[in-house]
Amino acid sequence: YRDELINALANNHGRWTARAQRPQAQIVFCIDDREEGIRRHLEELNPRIETLGAAGFFGVVMNWRGLDDREVTPLCPVVATPAHEVCEVARPGAEARHALHDQWRDRRDRLRDLYHGIRRNLLSSAPLIAALAPGALLTLVGKLFAPSRQAALVAAIDALWVPAVPTQVAVTAAADDDAPATPERPRLGFTDAEQADRVAALLRNIGLTTRFAPLVILMGHGSISQNNPHLAAYDCGACSGRHGGPNARAFAAMANRPQVRTLLAERGIEVPEDTWFIGAEHNTCDEVITLYDPDDLPAALASALAELRRVLDQACERSAHERCRRFASAPRDPTPAQALRHVVERSRDFSQARPELGHATNAAALVGRRSMSQGLFLDRRAFLISYDPTQDPSGTVLEGILLAVGP
Repeated sequence: YRDELINALANNHGRWTARAQRPQAQIVFCIDDREEGIRRHLEELNPRIETLGAAGFFGVVMNWRGLDDREVTPLCPVVATPAHEVCEVARPGAEARHALHDQWRDRRDRLRDLYHGIRRNLLSSAPLIAALAPGALLTLVGKLFAPSRQAALVAAIDALWVPAVPTQVAVTAAADDDAPATPERPRLGFTDAEQADRVAALLRNIGLTTRFAPLVILMGHGSISQNNPHLAAYDCGACSGRHGGPNARAFAAMANRPQVRTLLAERGIEVPEDTWFIGAEHNTCDEVITLYDPDDLPAALASALAELRRVLDQACERSAHERCRRFASAPRDPTPAQALRHVVERSRDFSQARPELGHATNAAALVGRRSMSQGLFLDRRAFLISYDPTQDPSGTVLEGILLAVGP
């Protein structure tokens, strides 16, 4: 395999030159080997889309508190200890909807607690089983014979029970909070300087300091399935085995702030006014891509984002089709649309203990510009880490990359 890989890289050398046109979009994926396929398909579908690879926490070491989270969750490499907290909050004007959401969520949680309490009681469990047996049987039949429809029905009922709330991430610290942020005393949000430092560091690490596209997508990833005993191993390792979407969302929120853009310019990184950063998350199990905070997008970029969504949908179908080669349960010679339906069903089927194969075939890590491997079929076996040696004469950036991902 090593000889085949090196020969392929040698034959590919010089095949891809510098772009003559500004990219239509730049998508920064995690370095995860499972993202190699979708990156390749995106570039084939639209050569004006540029993909890059970075560790999936995107340089944002933080404790995360989602809208419904009771406790914070560290989203960073296991060797790092967060000194900042980022929260998901309701958008201005959605306070009444948020209050209704909390009210019905609390009712739902109390019912769940009551149900679990009754199940564990010797006397009350017998009548509970008798009363709920028909519903439990229908649920089991649905999971066995129509897992996708059953999951969609449950999601629809939950959405009716607990109404959704438009949210945003609070990444900016209070102006009067000038005390040093420490793990013992975490700061709520980041100062402007801290935000600029983190945005600049990531952009320099991946060599994205000029020629920005109108749309720059930060694509975190995670995996959702029903019955995987090793679920954390399928999520983002750079986020301690959790989803990287919140990190991508926080980074985009930082990079879009005018105060941060000004500080980036002082650091030698000029981000055009018509460039917009978007946080996103790729579910590597069912190939669903979620784009965060689309309502914040400038109106001038709406058509560009709609076109990018179309290409992303096609790339997800092709990625699913490629994955189905290794699934014994997949239909024979499926179309891309059929393959996508199959991987969605696998993700919702509780009989699938391994709905995706994770890192089972990982065999290489490539550190360098995308031109080194672009166009090669690496069969989802290689980590792809973006690095531009022309912007790192001292080797400091390369040293940091190898220290972070080498172990």
